[in-house]
Amino acid sequence: MIHDLSKQNMKGISQLFFAVLITCSLGSCVTYDSLVNFNEAPGIPDQPQSITNYEPIVIQPNDILEIQINSANAASVQPFRTNSSSEGGNGFLVNSEGNITFPTLGKIPMKGLAVEAAADTLLKLLDPYFEQEPIVSVRLANFRINVNGEVNNPGIFPVQNERVTILDALSLAGDFTSFSRRDSIMVIRERDGVRTFGHLDLNSTDVFNSPYFYLQQNDVVYVRPAKTKTNAVRDPATRVIPWISVIASLTVVAISIIRL
Repeated sequence: MIHDLSKQNMKGISQLFFAVLITCSLGSCVTYDSLVNFNEAPGIPDQPQSITNYEPIVIQPNDILEIQINSANAASVQPFRTNSSSEGGNGFLVNSEGNITFPTLGKIPMKGLAVEAAADTLLKLLDPYFEQEPIVSVRLANFRINVNGEVNNPGIFPVQNERVTILDALSLAGDFTSFSRRDSIMVIRERDGVRTFGHLDLNSTDVFNSPYFYLQQNDVVYVRPAKTKTNAVRDPATRVIPWISVIASLTVVAISIIRL
């Protein structure tokens, strides 16, 4: 008889123990769907899609252009180097009027040009000075993205590749935290004296068609926190109370076992 009662008590205690653990888990964990990207129906399409929302990076005031000129005749390149250059690579600041000042050639308009178009412009201006057509390359030397908010490693990140997506930016910042709102990402963009705000939802595959999916130089990416973190920060006791309840419940379980 006593043995049967002990078995019943142990069964009841075990059920209580697991109930406590489940309650704690439900009260302290975020949902699975909130941790998964692109989980909205109908999901990721099976067929290839055309990319229509990519816009080439265009040069803006305060950009720094790295310009390289190469030729079979090294002496012919010398007049187009600055005093500080050694291998033909130069950093040229685009002034507020959108121009750069280039050795020998003087002021050259660059604002609004894609880097490929800027290279073509320089090539046409340089061609009369060379017996053989030189090789000209242009790239942005100060392409950077600011990622902050609910990410693991917020900061300002230099980017070598001028074709960068919101997913690339999040990877640079160490991805989301457990408290990130994947459906509420803001991109702040400035161009030609105008500031715009884009909103991205990584729960939906529609994000791939957004004009803000591909980032521009100096974009600011902000990931909003979930309400669960907001509540915890506002009332720190909410982070402690669940664990106090767990400890108290486990203490009751332990005492019950000892008294058997």
